[in-house]
Amino acid sequence: MLFRRYCGSKLFNMTESITDVEHVLTQTEELVSNKRFLKVLQNDSNFILDKPFKMRFTKWLQFFNNRYHTNYYIYSNTIYVLFDACHTNELFKHQTEHEFEQSLHFYDAIIQHPYLKRHLHFEHAKYVLGLALIYGKFGSMQIGSFKNALESFKAGISDVTLHDFFNKLFVKDQYPELFPMNPTQFNASDLDLLMQSISTQKNQIIKPITYNLDNQVLAVKYFFERMDIDMLDAILSDSITYQEHDKKTFLRELSIVFNSFTESGDTFLIAFEGACNSCRKGKFGYTFVGNVSRKYLNMIFDTKEDKIMDLYDCTFFRNNIGNLVLSSKLFINLPTI
Repeated sequence: MLFRRYCGSKLFNMTESITDVEHVLTQTEELVSNKRFLKVLQNDSNFILDKPFKMRFTKWLQFFNNRYHTNYYIYSNTIYVLFDACHTNELFKHQTEHEFEQSLHFYDAIIQHPYLKRHLHFEHAKYVLGLALIYGKFGSMQIGSFKNALESFKAGISDVTLHDFFNKLFVKDQYPELFPMNPTQFNASDLDLLMQSISTQKNQIIKPITYNLDNQVLAVKYFFERMDIDMLDAILSDSITYQEHDKKTFLRELSIVFNSFTESGDTFLIAFEGACNSCRKGKFGYTFVGNVSRKYLNMIFDTKEDKIMDLYDCTFFRNNIGNLVLSSKLFINLPTI
């Protein structure tokens, strides 16, 4: 057998050198309900190019193959979402070995429950995988028991009951109002913000996320979050215009916006990635949200080779995370030239 069980902190160990990838894939093809769909997903997945990921992915498949007869209700759609995650889910692709083992522990804790003995739709299977990945990374933050959380599924599995399951596992008080309800759709940085928020007494983000300032774009984002006009002045070029105005004029008007945030009680801004959804569709940027007021400013970061070529606010902006719960929108008050 490929699995050897342990009673300690390790969920299992698997001897990678004897793992027969082709055998596991063949076995999976025999078990799924739609072999043609699996072939399409398999052809679209590029996990074979990366050996460590290939080995871990094979372990995922073997885990569910070994449990097929007791969990065939959820089997096929879970396998499909695993293949889909190969090229759509950053948490899935970059798991550590410990996070991977924690994710499998999550599945072992839930899939034997009677409430999971029912057909699981593709989107709900995707949601459950997302929860397993969150548990893999943040399992140490669990505050509720699986037994109690699983009661959420008594009436069925839906987006609402899956959200309630997450809350019972991780959230002490209320789910933070700022964030959309499905955390499994967040990117890694947005998920870090959510989990930092629910770890505090008042479900507030108490400090900005820190990261390496490897280039000018990240540095500008960093000092936007800290509303530091002096540092933005220092790192932005004098030779280009911003929102069709010289740097001095742009920063003067931006400082007025920052003052509006601070007068509303904000001590820093929270950045959420997104893009223009109208006249400059697809242009990358951020929504900067006040940590207390939830006032916000949408900014396009026009970049080239990790350098800022222009900055301007955006009226029609869509966030990657989904619909944030925000208050009033702020603008940089500069006329179009």
